[in-house]
Order: sequence, then C-alpha cells, then structure tokens
Amino acid sequence: MWLETENKLTTDSPIPAIIVTYDKDIVVNEVDVGQPCHNCEDRCSGFAFHDWRNICAHCKCARESHQIYNENFVNVCDRLGWKREDDAAKSVSKLDTLNEGYTWVPGNLTSQKIREYMDQLPNHKVPRVDSQGDKYRDQQIIKQLPKQDLSDLYCKYLDGETERKEFNIFRELRDQVAMGIGVVRECQVNTSCYNCKGEVEHGDLVVMATKAGQDAVWHPACFTCHTCEELLVDLVYCHHAKNLYCERHYAELIRPRCPGCDE
Repeated sequence: MWLETENKLTTDSPIPAIIVTYDKDIVVNEVDVGQPCHNCEDRCSGFAFHDWRNICAHCKCARESHQIYNENFVNVCDRLGWKREDDAAKSVSKLDTLNEGYTWVPGNLTSQKIREYMDQLPNHKVPRVDSQGDKYRDQQIIKQLPKQDLSDLYCKYLDGETERKEFNIFRELRDQVAMGIGVVRECQVNTSCYNCKGEVEHGDLVVMATKAGQDAVWHPACFTCHTCEELLVDLVYCHHAKNLYCERHYAELIRPRCPGCDE
C-alpha cells in the first residue's frame, strides 16, 4: 500500500486538502464477452477475446466497439483503487446518488446545485439513470480509465519483474504528480474559464483542480480532455504541461501504447 499526501492548502482555500490512500486492488466489473457490436450488429455473434489483440475474435472490430458496460454501480475511487479520507472530497453514496436521479453527482452540493451543475452539461451527456447520458458515462469510464492502466493485475504482457516494477513506478508517479479529481464550487471572484476563456462570474458553479493551481477554474462543460475533448468522466483528470487529460491520453504522452493489445 502506498500513501500520497497532496500539497497542503490553507484553511481559506476553496478546495480542501486531500489525503489519498492508494490501494493496489481496484474494482472493475466490466461485461464484454458476448456483447453485440455497434458496427456489425447481427453479423457479429458477440464479443470474444482475441488471443493477443484488443479486438473481437469474431468480427475483428475493437473491443470498445461492442456494447461493453459496467455490471454494478461504479464509484470511481474504487476503480482507481483510491480511498479518500476527508468528508469534503468524498464520493456521494450510491443511495444518495440514485435518489437524485443520476448515476454520478459531484460531492458536497445540494440537490438544487446538482441540478444547476447538470444543466450546464450537454443534455445527452448528463448521467441520468437509464438514459443516453448514463450509457455515455459507462463508456467513458471504460475508455478514459482503462483497467490495464490502473493495475498490473489487468496487464497480460508485462515481461518479468523489471517491466512490472516500471509499470508500478509509472502508476504511482502519475497518481502523485498528475492525477486528481475535480471539485465543484461556487466561484469566489469574477474571472474567466481556463479552457474557453469565457466569462465566469462570482457565484457561478465551476470545477477546480488542485494539480492545476488554485486560480484555474473551468465551466462544467469545459472540464474536458485536451486530446479527445470529451468530458472528464466523474471529474477524474491528469494535469500535464498546463493542460488536462483523461488518464488514457495522459498515459500516452508519457509512455507508448501498443496499438495491438492497448497496453
């Protein structure tokens, strides 16, 4: 087990200090085998693993082209293997989240503020229960936070202890230096969005990221990956060279990704 303490913030900071306990065991419940293909439809009998490539053995389309989904309610901290100790950044419980009508909501917001936040997102990407946005979130969890990037338990092709050690060094440095979870707050000053440069007024809901500094704020719809331009799922980001990335595309800036097996 590995312990990370982020930079301590003052008591006046709008983002609380966070202590993260990093656990090697991550929770992944992806359903892929037998799932139909978006591209081939009835021509594919359902996803089946290829011997070594990240494609379907039946139709040869990518694994992500199939209707893969997460079997259970996903708490992103569980998928990352993180345990957050403080109340301010703790994930909302499953029951409270579903009672709001969503499969994910930002922490520490009233029901009214949750609706205000969701109203600022593209309608088809709002994670309402049993909606298109719910499916979108499910797909982005699988795509942006690939399980093989999160634990060596999901890597098939690490060659011996040396490569496994290098993988774990990369993962721990990524979590310590670059990776975090955004926090939704009311803006305390008139400023501008770090992404679109548009106006942000005092009292507007914004997303803040400790790794990017305390002066940077984003409109909820602007908190996106610099590469794929998709919403950062559940506000999980990696910060690199003054830009935000999803974990997948951040990793590809640091280490090459095999186009065959996706590791």
